[in-house]
Amino acid sequence: MTMVLEVQGLQKTFELHIRGGKRVHALAGIDFAIREGEVLGLAGKSGSGKSTVMKCVYRTYLSSSGHMLFHSANGERLDLAAASEHEVLAIRRREMTYCSQFLQVIPRVPALDIVMEPMLRRGVDRLDAARQVRHVFERLSLPQELWDAFPATFSGGEQQRVNIARAIVTNPRLLLLDEPTASLDVESKQAVIEMINELRAQGTSMLVITHDEYTMRKLAERRLLLSDGKIAEAIYA
Repeated sequence: MTMVLEVQGLQKTFELHIRGGKRVHALAGIDFAIREGEVLGLAGKSGSGKSTVMKCVYRTYLSSSGHMLFHSANGERLDLAAASEHEVLAIRRREMTYCSQFLQVIPRVPALDIVMEPMLRRGVDRLDAARQVRHVFERLSLPQELWDAFPATFSGGEQQRVNIARAIVTNPRLLLLDEPTASLDVESKQAVIEMINELRAQGTSMLVITHDEYTMRKLAERRLLLSDGKIAEAIYA
């Protein structure tokens, strides 16, 4: 199988200026790789370093040391740890998507437009994009009367379904999922799991954080148990 991401010796240290420059070592040498169509789960207690790993991969955080080699679909290899902002933004636009458990959107933008936006940036025809998004909304049981409404007024579960839809409609090469089913009812959770597994079958690789054991078992064939910023154990499904 084709390699998509190789993380080597990833370390992250935070300097707390309001605490007199105290240094917190959040990650202390993380190594893993993800191949095409593979789902890797990150498990562990709160504060173990799971979200820090994901944010370093997405480059929300700058790593302190180590390498994160992203293998692009065009055959190029980019070290996300050392890449320029321009290079990182290009990868996000074309191949890597991050889905947090919270929807952050511009007020007064309809749900349909929010989800279509990354598709339009990739050159998808507007009518075709709208058709695909409506289909995803239907599968996620998002009420039709909300499609043209503003998500700022939605419930937490409704917002999360919009967030999931936005993450999966572009079929990214690498999808980063942070608690994708946390606010969902049983029916919506199952629909999300099915759609994520369909993406995997099409070749999308994923890094998943979830405290929901059912979701983890249904998605990840392999998981890393983190403790104090280190990999304590690798668990295979």
